Amino acid sequence: MIDDSTDRQTDSNDSTDEAVPHRLSGGSFAAGVALGALLGAAVALLFAPASGQATRGRVRRHLEEARDYAEDEFEDLSNRARKELRRRVG
Repeated sequence: MIDDSTDRQTDSNDSTDEAVPHRLSGGSFAAGVALGALLGAAVALLFAPASGQATRGRVRRHLEEARDYAEDEFEDLSNRARKELRRRVG
């Protein structure tokens, strides 16, 4: 006999948890597109005919821009999460 008790879900938490669909927000999608574009540009620069010093400078500049963008997006997300938490907790 096979014990399938781990496959059963209990309804004990169903009354307190709300089902929330997993969707990408517009900001998440935009961040993904921007990151993809920056990574693509960095790879293109690595294969472009330019001196090593110029290529490294371009890659460094693009990576700094990506880092700044990610920091801004994280700060925005943190602020939205804090506001939502305050709204839900009261």
